[in-house]
Amino acid sequence: MNTIHQFAAITKNMSGVSSSLGDLAFNYKEIAPRTDLDVAHIDLLVAQANEMIAVAESLKSVEYDPSDSPEETEA
Repeated sequence: MNTIHQFAAITKNMSGVSSSLGDLAFNYKEIAPRTDLDVAHIDLLVAQANEMIAVAESLKSVEYDPSDSPEETEA
């Protein structure tokens, strides 16, 4: 199975997220302080990141067990 394209797409998306987080850090340091709404959004990002970590870790425990194809079950 070739999963390199999926991993490449995920890596590209993660790079974009990392860049955006860096931009936000710069904005908070140099442009304007965080607001309460910003903090709420940051908390949401952290929760989503933790969920993604859990899902990524769970990929290591997925067992290969292909379902029967319709052709095989009809035979």
